[in-house]
Amino acid sequence: MNKLKLYEAMNLIDDDLVKEAEMPADTVSEAKYADDAEPELTVSGVEPYRRPIWQKITAIASAVVIIAGAAAGGTYYIKHRGSSAPDEEIIESEAIAPTTEDGKESASSTVASDKGEKSPSTTTAAKEKAEQLANTSGPPVKGETAKTTTAGKSTSAARTTAKANTASSGRSTTTTAAKTTQSPATTTAPVPIPPADGRLTLDLVKRYAEYGDNLTLGDFAAYNHEDIGSGVCVWEIPVYTENKDGKLEFEFTLIVNGMTGAKTDKCGVVELYYGKYTSPTKQDYIDIRYENVMDFVLKCRQKAGDPDTLTDVLGDIKDCHVDYIRCVELTNPMYNYYVALGKDEIRELIPMIQKLTFTKNVGEDWRYLDGNFTHIYVTDNKGLIHDYTLAANKYFAVEGTGYAANYNDLLAIDTYTLSLLTKAEPADPVNVSGVWCWHDATVDSFDIRSFENITIKQYPDYVFSWNGMKRNIEIYNKKTREKFGSVATGGQAYFADINGDGYPELCTTYDMGLSSRICGQLAVWDIHNGSIYTSFDRNGEERVYWLYEEDGELRINRQSVNSNWDVTSKHGELSTFEIEDHGIKFIPV
Repeated sequence: MNKLKLYEAMNLIDDDLVKEAEMPADTVSEAKYADDAEPELTVSGVEPYRRPIWQKITAIASAVVIIAGAAAGGTYYIKHRGSSAPDEEIIESEAIAPTTEDGKESASSTVASDKGEKSPSTTTAAKEKAEQLANTSGPPVKGETAKTTTAGKSTSAARTTAKANTASSGRSTTTTAAKTTQSPATTTAPVPIPPADGRLTLDLVKRYAEYGDNLTLGDFAAYNHEDIGSGVCVWEIPVYTENKDGKLEFEFTLIVNGMTGAKTDKCGVVELYYGKYTSPTKQDYIDIRYENVMDFVLKCRQKAGDPDTLTDVLGDIKDCHVDYIRCVELTNPMYNYYVALGKDEIRELIPMIQKLTFTKNVGEDWRYLDGNFTHIYVTDNKGLIHDYTLAANKYFAVEGTGYAANYNDLLAIDTYTLSLLTKAEPADPVNVSGVWCWHDATVDSFDIRSFENITIKQYPDYVFSWNGMKRNIEIYNKKTREKFGSVATGGQAYFADINGDGYPELCTTYDMGLSSRICGQLAVWDIHNGSIYTSFDRNGEERVYWLYEEDGELRINRQSVNSNWDVTSKHGELSTFEIEDHGIKFIPV
């Protein structure tokens, strides 16, 4: 039992018993007589009163029993209320209580008041020492793995517990200085060091949010706070932000709690409120361990009539020049094929997305809406793919997180993308007989950066997609929506039965760089047998490959790269080709 508990027990002793036990020895009733002398009485006619010795012993024994009983009761309470809070874990001032002349501590200088307030006997020097300790010792490192959060909601009962714990009936102040004894570590990486003035800033709150469920009371002990709990430790911590003049101003309040008040207590809640904390039932708040801090901050700062509150949702795409977008692809459950947009379509769609402004973060709630959602996959100039979803003209999801946006803006994007999906719907299946040229940049005038979907009668379950922006051709299974494969193309695509099984193979050519050389490549897609064959020149001479049709056969021109090369002149190595031993065999003509 610590000193505070002992003093509280002593205060329970009856004052009359104490007075009687401590009555001076020179009183008439307690005078001490010598064994061989009779007392000299100064009162006549009255029998001197002498307290029996057993009564004195009884009074002293009663005091001892009361103290022992209080000690036992306190021990039982601490044992059964949960893990005890060691003396060194109690957050209190480091000031030394004033002492009496005989060197004993004054009980009244250390006992907390009925309201839980600290005694005003703390000296100025001790306060300065305590502040210095608070300013130089921040929450140390913890040997647990830190948990990071995403902008989702926890299913734990922490929030329910928080509302019960934060509904307090009394308010008591707690000094902001921490003891020299450091709290146990809380994270695997150094947590933020509290500033000299003990003020918690919004930037620090964002950093603490990364440590998730590992946060303890010790992480916040060094910050200015007020204990507003009743029976449970609940700290109210003001949060400051920097204004336009570079000065810190109070803007938010952080509420944290623990069961015993020990620094090792895991936080039951770490809730951020806008402005002064008044009531969790009347104020919007988030638990920073499970929800996005900046989304909440931007929402709170929203001004009347200002819809542009979540400006960083789109990230780099927001300011990316449209010509630096590599490709855009669309899918929708209503359509059994993908759509790869061409250059003109990208220049129209991307500005529509960049125009969007967002007012609310709805997390994954968009997934529960009814309807077919259009998915937009944007590949930027860095090769990063951004996943966007149009959710019933109500939300625009970015990487799975939904945001509210203007209905008309979302409707415009939805209408345009659906028109592109409809436009790209394959026409009647092509019945390939012999050699059929889908596209050939050497003889056609079409834009190779466009997109187009086709179907082949011999392959009713597949869609062939010309993706000009990616410079490749992709094949999708209409039933499973899985991609059969993707092959690069330099602007050529022919269908012909190369292996003689009655099913046409897709044949393409492409110039690829290999060891700083230009190497021509031929690819033959055997869709019926699920195989792909490729061949490229392996000798030291740089070559390009081009397909052409002649005499009802599909042939190839392998030509050396030089200043006068022209594949259409057909003055290279002309040959037919066939599948042999899981490879391509060239036959000169």
